[in-house]
Amino acid sequence: MIARTAALKLVVEKLDEARESMDRILLQHKGYVAHLSASAESGSADMVVASLRVPVDQFDVCLAELKKLGHVAQESQAGEEVTQQHMDLLARLKNSRNTEVRLTEVLRQHNGPIKEILDVEKESARVRGEIEQMQAEQQTLEHRVNFATIELKLAEEYRAQLSTPAPSVAMQLRNAIVDGFRSAFQSLLALVVFLAESGPTLLLWR
Repeated sequence: MIARTAALKLVVEKLDEARESMDRILLQHKGYVAHLSASAESGSADMVVASLRVPVDQFDVCLAELKKLGHVAQESQAGEEVTQQHMDLLARLKNSRNTEVRLTEVLRQHNGPIKEILDVEKESARVRGEIEQMQAEQQTLEHRVNFATIELKLAEEYRAQLSTPAPSVAMQLRNAIVDGFRSAFQSLLALVVFLAESGPTLLLWR
């Protein structure tokens, strides 16, 4: 008995369309959504996080179709062996049921004091509670084996908007001209400083 799980993160172009496709895929393969949450925060990509359950015989094909909804950003798969756990649970459940039968027989045949009868009834109720709890565990464990789990994240492709608009062509041309004049002025200033400092030296050399 293997409990199969997968985790898948997809980057999609349009989140709403990807979510609708996800629902169609689940319906086609007789799966269902166990849990779903959506987030849309300013400054980050919109996202849907869903926990999906699909019949184990549909697991591989369903996973392959989900991957087609967008770009696979992350993926992982795992299989948990639960055979021994299931066998131990069935053995404990059988013992508790046998105990309950014996207690019921004691109550049916007992003619002692009322206190003893109440004690037996109390123990019988405790055993019945254990049986119901183990039955629930059995159902949960078998459901995990029969229905694989896919933890799916759908993130819409995020395009960050610029904080300031790009300069126009005219503005870019003006900036280039200003930068050109500034560069020419700096070069001329450097030449004047050089001549001022080197002038006397050049006269003496001649």
